[in-house]
Amino acid sequence: MHSLTQPRIGRLLANVCRLHHTRADQFMEQIGLYRGQAVLLMILSERDGITHSEVAEKLKISPAAATKVIKRMEQADYVARQADDNDERISRVYLQDKGRAVTAQIHNAFAELDQLMLDGLSAAELQQFREILARLQANLEQSRAVEPDVVAAPATQQTLSVQHSRLIAKEQT
Repeated sequence: MHSLTQPRIGRLLANVCRLHHTRADQFMEQIGLYRGQAVLLMILSERDGITHSEVAEKLKISPAAATKVIKRMEQADYVARQADDNDERISRVYLQDKGRAVTAQIHNAFAELDQLMLDGLSAAELQQFREILARLQANLEQSRAVEPDVVAAPATQQTLSVQHSRLIAKEQT
């Protein structure tokens, strides 16, 4: 239940995510990369030779945006594109030596960021936190955020009451 004296969980989570992104950007700036570029290099360090569409999917961006990121990274000699051996229409992305060399720095920076963020939590608390976050993610992935009729109409007291009633009914089951 939400108390007027306590911040909403969604707001706390959004604030933590925003601060995490800000700190990650600061760490990556020290390496000379943007966060998205660093994530791409880490993905390729785990699975080199993925396609443009796989890059877009893993970075959760459009294929056009993925192509831009890949081109920039290629111009900086972090990655190289190569036609697929079996289908020349498919382009695969591979780490170059420069990209491979920086992945250890990226990994260390994200590990340090995790340490800063999770400082003071016990192993049991970390495990419980991971489980809770996984459950929150699954809940959001499986459900629709808003009913279609609520999206079309402005949030009136009536629509908010309907949403509240649905939430209460869901909690009681």
